[in-house]
Amino acid sequence: MSDPLTLNQRIVLASRPVGAPTPENFRLERVALPDLADGQVLLKTLYLSLDPICADA
Repeated sequence: MSDPLTLNQRIVLASRPVGAPTPENFRLERVALPDLADGQVLLKTLYLSLDPICADA
């Protein structure tokens, strides 16, 4: 297995939810991080909040 510092773990949308999202609408992926070019930085997200927007509003 690759060095854990060179892997990115991400949760991606596998299918568009109908109604409330369920775990089946998402999948976990682990992909290698690309090498950084000059002037680029790598950030690690510690917390992320995604708030649904009500379509009736």
